[in-house]
Amino acid sequence: MSHTREPPHPRGILLQKKDHLPHDVVLNILVRLLVKSVLRFRCVSKTWDSSITTPSFISTHLNLNLNNNNNNNNNNSIAYLITPTIALGFPFIITIPSFIGSYDHAFNRISKYPIPSAFPRIHLASSCNGLVCLYPFARASTNADSIYLWNPSIRKFKRLPAFLITQSIYVSPGFAYQPETNDYKVVKISQMYSSEFLCFELEAEVYTLSSNSWKKVGISLTNKVAIFPFGDQTATFVSGALHWLGYVGARHYVILSFDVSNDKFEEIALPDVQQQLIPQGQMAKPNCLMVFKGKLAFVTLDHLRFDHVNEGEYNDFMRSRTPHSCFVWVMGEYGVHESWTKLFFVRFENVVSVSFFGCTSHGELLVLKRVIPMSNDERRYYVTVSLDLETLHEKDLGFQDAPRIATTFMESLVLLDGANELSG
Repeated sequence: MSHTREPPHPRGILLQKKDHLPHDVVLNILVRLLVKSVLRFRCVSKTWDSSITTPSFISTHLNLNLNNNNNNNNNNSIAYLITPTIALGFPFIITIPSFIGSYDHAFNRISKYPIPSAFPRIHLASSCNGLVCLYPFARASTNADSIYLWNPSIRKFKRLPAFLITQSIYVSPGFAYQPETNDYKVVKISQMYSSEFLCFELEAEVYTLSSNSWKKVGISLTNKVAIFPFGDQTATFVSGALHWLGYVGARHYVILSFDVSNDKFEEIALPDVQQQLIPQGQMAKPNCLMVFKGKLAFVTLDHLRFDHVNEGEYNDFMRSRTPHSCFVWVMGEYGVHESWTKLFFVRFENVVSVSFFGCTSHGELLVLKRVIPMSNDERRYYVTVSLDLETLHEKDLGFQDAPRIATTFMESLVLLDGANELSG
């Protein structure tokens, strides 16, 4: 009879051989382990601890994780951060994040990260390589407000220094990674009203993690672009640039982009949505930007009527159409206007309203539906679903709270070499 022996645990091998294996071999083993395992091995010796916390080790560990995730679409280390809302008091509905949940591709919860009390009244802007960018709850901004970079996996955070632009009526942040320099940038667009020009003026400042400082960046565009001052309007990061949905004048929608490699703002034109065969003088209303399978996309929802359009004609059109229907447009080749394509049309039945809060890496649209109660005992007014745009199959995700935003997330050691540690 043959006997099979279970292979020894990696920790046992490392502990037994730590005095015999060359140090570079030990590091080559450690850099391939999960974040939790790496953190445990810091206590083995001062040499291991100092090696693990070096920028070189952290960067190598991150790149290996990124390569593994790119080569294996089913890798569970990629998840989605779902931040639920809390409604406080009629008539004002205030959204305050209570936790960040990490989910796999099937939306099974992997972990739950409570928002630390060190971050008072904040929103989730986005996530890059395990770092979560949190910004002030208040729409207006002062120097008393703060933006944080937080790594939930290692319980470390960094409070960004004071802003250069101290006053604004509306702030829209963006968070991005610059692979060429292995650096992270936070872009803060401040919107102010100019009484001189009777319009909104935009000013921007960029924070760079490596220098731990802000700098002002000019926005030199042909048109005066304003950012939508409603909803959770954070930037969408794709193709090396951050993107905000904006408008010029009363009825011309555009995309404001920021190239993180050269710190330049540009204006990207949206396609001619009149291809949807809606009456002259009306237009589909862009609802949000998103990333669809690695490409820039936006969703139109509902329609707007221009002042000069006959109200009766507009009302007839609205009565004839299916309410709560949307189009999904995708830019096939980034930067090429002619590559905008209307890929999907979706109708939502038996709903009061719908909103979108993200798109998975597989292309499922994440939708929050306010449903019509089937009975007086029905208490669940909101249903969160993932919608396969190819088959239109919906999956109820079963969230008890209404999510606000979803962004891809993976565990990493970023900030391990220099940040504040959360207590408790």
